[in-house]
Amino acid sequence: MAFALPYDTPMKMPYARPVDLASADRRLAMAPAVALWRPEIVLATSITAAPARRAVALAEPASRPEALVTQLDTTRSVLATLADARRALGPAAAEAHRRAEEAASTPERVSATIAAYRAEAALDDVLSGAWRRMSALMEERGLR
Repeated sequence: MAFALPYDTPMKMPYARPVDLASADRRLAMAPAVALWRPEIVLATSITAAPARRAVALAEPASRPEALVTQLDTTRSVLATLADARRALGPAAAEAHRRAEEAASTPERVSATIAAYRAEAALDDVLSGAWRRMSALMEERGLR
């Protein structure tokens, strides 16, 4: 099978030197068949410590049955106080707001508005007290 070069130019072949494989003087340079992976080691510039956690101790006084009963009773007491305050102060505040809307004169309106603010302030006091007691219970249980 023969092929023709364009324009009938003679083909130039580079001169190839014969390699004598039998001679011990000459070694062949061969590329390795397997390239090994060489990862680079990267060091962290800064390391942050994990936040300190409270150690867990078994059978702490707060987790004993007597302590749990006391905490449940305190929680029931706080919730009962909130329910009583809502029952007592809610209608008083609603009545004061109704009186303020139906007031015929300015002094009556001011008096009713002040009564409504006083009822709301009393309810706020009960709520903040309950919040303090519940926060103390949560801290005692380790939830805060």
